[in-house]
Amino acid sequence: MALDDDDFMGEIEFDLSPEQKKIVSRAINLASNSEDDAFRANNPLISIMQWWETNVAEAEKPKGPPETSLAEACRLFVLAHDKGQ
Repeated sequence: MALDDDDFMGEIEFDLSPEQKKIVSRAINLASNSEDDAFRANNPLISIMQWWETNVAEAEKPKGPPETSLAEACRLFVLAHDKGQ
């Protein structure tokens, strides 16, 4: 039986501020439209969080609610991948 990451996740809701929603949406859009097949092949949020785990030092990751971690991961992903800035 083949399972992927989505098989283990139900619906997850985050209580994001308007600014957090904006950066998360921007990162998802960027990952979804990436030329990198690794980002397009997976759920964009999973790809962003995997990128964050691989590329951001543990000491630089914020402690606190999941919304803070998600928004920071997305912010750093956008900074690293948005060529339009």
